[in-house]
Amino acid sequence: MNLVKLKNNLDKYLPIYVIIAMGLGFYFGLHTNVKAHKETFHWLNVFVVIMMIYPMMINLKIAEMKFATKQWKQIGVALLMGLVLAPILMYLFIQVVALFVPINPQLALGLLLAVVVPCSSMSIAYTGLSEGNLELATIIVAISFILAIFVVPVWLKIFASAYNVDISIWLLVITIVEVIIVPMILGLGTRSYLFKKLGESGFMKIRPLFPSISLIGMYLIVFLIFLEKAKLIASKPVIVLIALIPIALYYLAAFLLMTFTNKGARINYKDHMAITFTAVGKNEGTAMAIAMAAGMGVMAIPPAVVPILQIPFMIGYLKLAKKVQVYFEEKELKLNPISNNE
Repeated sequence: MNLVKLKNNLDKYLPIYVIIAMGLGFYFGLHTNVKAHKETFHWLNVFVVIMMIYPMMINLKIAEMKFATKQWKQIGVALLMGLVLAPILMYLFIQVVALFVPINPQLALGLLLAVVVPCSSMSIAYTGLSEGNLELATIIVAISFILAIFVVPVWLKIFASAYNVDISIWLLVITIVEVIIVPMILGLGTRSYLFKKLGESGFMKIRPLFPSISLIGMYLIVFLIFLEKAKLIASKPVIVLIALIPIALYYLAAFLLMTFTNKGARINYKDHMAITFTAVGKNEGTAMAIAMAAGMGVMAIPPAVVPILQIPFMIGYLKLAKKVQVYFEEKELKLNPISNNE
């Protein structure tokens, strides 16, 4: 199978492969003593995330990253949604759900924590797979993690004044290094080496290999997430079901809000995908670490089950990428009818 066919196959049947990965992860998770190998799984997760992000970084154009830092409107929209509006939306949805189903205070805090944390490193991969602005996505993720050091404690103080919850600044710093800095250095070094070794034409021939590796990495991370969280999900099914309701409402509202906001703001398709994936996606690993540090098991459930809906929503939007692109390009054609008829 040539590289183009491999990439097309992994992309075409993406939902099927993800469902298989989720099912296998959940099954093996029920029969695996994850706690006994906690450290091993931590480094395995780091390796797979790097495996997913690193190939994307090979296609990263460092010169365009300098330009991305000047896109203040796009960066501002992403940060506003990801760090400010996201927790407000979740708070509103918790209040709505609480009208029909009682919500444990610690569960509510966990739901808020799940969206207060910075964006997921996987957002970069989703952006790359949708042919969005990879450079802009990388800048947004980096800035989000830095600002989160100050923003997360503020939100936790607002929503959880009754709890003494500490956040590890080093946890955020280490995460930045592991999932952004290391893959970027490796990717840029590899790109430079391949251009010197193969030339531009040779590099273009093997280019489809990189997104294929990223897709395989994504399937593996899905498998690992559900393997590690299987017993927690199975042990508290009712609480999990309650938690999933406001989480589902959040993702539905967030994707719709970002789509119409970016369209109204005349942001182009590539930038829109970078903004949306980085603003909506959340780093459940960081949220879980904070919850566990606070010593509240119920509080850790929402971050643990976020992947159940985050992954399908993110992949669903990824599968709609072509339609979203047409939607944004139609807007551009209406705005520039003369230039497009020339």
